[in-house]
Amino acid sequence: MIELLRCEFYKTRRRYVLLTALFITAFALVFSLYGDYSGENSSFLLENGWMMFLYQLPLSNAIFFPMLSIVTASRLADIEHKGLMLKQLSAIENKGKIFDAKLIYGLGIICLCVFINWAAVIIFGKLIGFGGELPLELYLRFLLFTIVPTAIIYIIQHTLSMVFKNQAAAFFSGLIGTFIGLFSMFLPQLPWLRRIIPWGYYGALQFVGLYGWTSETRYQNAYFEIMEIDTIFIIIVIAVLPVVYFAGRKLFRKREV
Repeated sequence: MIELLRCEFYKTRRRYVLLTALFITAFALVFSLYGDYSGENSSFLLENGWMMFLYQLPLSNAIFFPMLSIVTASRLADIEHKGLMLKQLSAIENKGKIFDAKLIYGLGIICLCVFINWAAVIIFGKLIGFGGELPLELYLRFLLFTIVPTAIIYIIQHTLSMVFKNQAAAFFSGLIGTFIGLFSMFLPQLPWLRRIIPWGYYGALQFVGLYGWTSETRYQNAYFEIMEIDTIFIIIVIAVLPVVYFAGRKLFRKREV
């Protein structure tokens, strides 16, 4: 496995997969952190900044991390689909190990980007002067609730990219999933929708709500509140991770190369 991972590194170092992933992460940070912190609502935003990010970030994560997964998985798999490389590899190495090596390599990139995004948000909050102490326990919970859905989505994208030679199939499948996941976040009256697809887990695992905000009074009577966590759903989400992995691995092993 170590040798296969080393091969992944040498095969991708000139394709700038990590650089592309970091660029998408940087763009996500600009999108997430941009705001008017000196306007008429600046006192509320600065005082409640830590909670505000926990409320807003699931939406941006639902946009950018699935896209990050699509691009990373596609670029890593495209190397093998060119020529007869995948067929040659399968002749000298177990297909399950090939699947695992590329998955571990890609997941490493994804998890690194998620952690960079998370750490950058905290550093930004410290630099701009958010009120109160950093609620580290809540931010660690948020990190977990970001990594798990992103890992599930990446495994799905990795499987699709490895199974289908035409990467357009994996791209559009991920795009449709992302759209449905985003759509579900704007339909609070249909909570089941965001719970049935991994792309909706970002919204389903959101645990900070904004209350009292109206278009007339805006932030005058607004406040953030920690919502009750559905422990059973969290267990289900975590259980989905190995299920998706073993299903994807089995599908790839049965694929004719």
